[in-house]
Amino acid sequence: MGRSVSGLYVFATTLVVAAVAGVSCGTNLPGTTLGTYKVTGTLTGNMCGEGIDAPDPWQFDVQLSETASTMYLNWMDASPLLSGPRTSPTEATLSGYQVANVDATGATMGPCDLQRSDLVKIVLGVDTPPSSFRGTIGYTFSAQQGSDCSDQLTASGGTYSALPCGMSYSITASRE
Repeated sequence: MGRSVSGLYVFATTLVVAAVAGVSCGTNLPGTTLGTYKVTGTLTGNMCGEGIDAPDPWQFDVQLSETASTMYLNWMDASPLLSGPRTSPTEATLSGYQVANVDATGATMGPCDLQRSDLVKIVLGVDTPPSSFRGTIGYTFSAQQGSDCSDQLTASGGTYSALPCGMSYSITASRE
């Protein structure tokens, strides 16, 4: 596996499948903690190509918390918290992003800074705290402005069939 594909694989594995590991970092969530939820995702779309190795089904744990108007999701790994407004008493739209240099070596940074943007929409169960939720997870991968990510495309031996690209999941979750 070439340098760029190896770096990309690490990025994709870390940023797309990190929640599979379910490693808790003991993150203190803002607001009131709603609990830890066991999530099952079903792949509903993958425009990034087979090289991304998207799990289907995908099972992982998350933690949720809330303040008066904002909901937070902790992937329970080193990823940043997602946050967003409640769009109704039982619905929220959460977002966040991460950037990684996917073709760096120990000696130098590569030319490709790849961004993963997350969009999670959830509908909470009516219990207090919610015993379940359902929704969608969407990821968009794109090259940062000024980056050359052409070596990350499958046509050049990389992992992605196109950039930008996206993938999506339908999710259901129950409180542990």
